[in-house]
Amino acid sequence: MLSSIETTTAKSYRSGFNSLKRFCDARGLPAVPTDRVTLGAWLHFEASKPKPTKLKSLKKYMSGVRYEHVVNGHPWPFSDDDWLKLVKQSIAKALPESPFYKVPITEHLVRQLAEHIPGWPDINRINFNNLLWLCATSLGLFACLRGGEFAHRKGGSRPLLKGEDVILQSSGSKGVTIRIRKPKTQPGAEYQLAMAKDPVSTSRYPLNPSVLLATYRRRAARRGLNVSGENAAFKFADAKPLTLGFLLRRTDELRIRAGISFQDLDGNEVRFRAASYRAGHVLSARMANVPESQIRATGRWASNGGPTPYSMTNEQAYTSASSAIVKAGAKVHRASVYNIGAFSSSLAVFQAAGRIEDAPPRM
Repeated sequence: MLSSIETTTAKSYRSGFNSLKRFCDARGLPAVPTDRVTLGAWLHFEASKPKPTKLKSLKKYMSGVRYEHVVNGHPWPFSDDDWLKLVKQSIAKALPESPFYKVPITEHLVRQLAEHIPGWPDINRINFNNLLWLCATSLGLFACLRGGEFAHRKGGSRPLLKGEDVILQSSGSKGVTIRIRKPKTQPGAEYQLAMAKDPVSTSRYPLNPSVLLATYRRRAARRGLNVSGENAAFKFADAKPLTLGFLLRRTDELRIRAGISFQDLDGNEVRFRAASYRAGHVLSARMANVPESQIRATGRWASNGGPTPYSMTNEQAYTSASSAIVKAGAKVHRASVYNIGAFSSSLAVFQAAGRIEDAPPRM
């Protein structure tokens, strides 16, 4: 099962569960299934060692324990346990750490960056690799994808996204459906479906996922690039598969051209990361007042009661959410410096939510 998870993540998952197992074995307690009192005692034990386990490591440890329960068919009722929340809060106060910030790649930020691509907004005049950046970024944003789900990552273990797994919906409610192989939040499942819907009544909107994908495929075919079937869904002009490193570098290059700076509250520069697409979708959707249940369904988060993801709502709900995101993004005030560190739902000033988690807090 761990083969479907990034190598570094799998390592921390194993470390977390092995830590709990040693703790339980020494006290004659079962590690699977466990209970909240055992979990709380174990967390305090880890945090009270002469060399305490770091807070961010404890969060991954808890994810590893949850993963072990799920793959062995046991429920995980601790995501919203109030008693465990108090335990975690006390540990957080005792182990203060610098926050982990990431720049959300929001809808209005993508439009602001795209203005610095030669040829924009006529996508037929944009060079091939810039079109690739636009297409992949649009899918990552609107489908709430993890970076490794649609771009190759060095050292990553996720399957390469294939052409047959990216399905263009050219009739009815237009958009793109993506099959995510070996999904992170549903261990053992063959795939999950992610959906990037074109916004409603915006035929001239330049970031429509279906239009960008269709244009990319036409131009790839002219170059003799096969991006269908078992082949990589996205390739550079030299036929190599799209990489996450390229996407993040190109995003940063455009940020520099646009004269934009993202800083934490201490004035330090904050970078784009693989989770920036999901964070950007969440922030864009929350600014547009999209219901939290819809955000969770789009992001394919595991439900609080067990391993099954939040159920997908009808396609119209996805289309309406995309439309709301675009409308809200058009009202955002532009700035040259954005502070990352606090969430603001105000549309008058954009204060990016760099601390939006990659998923609803589970620790």
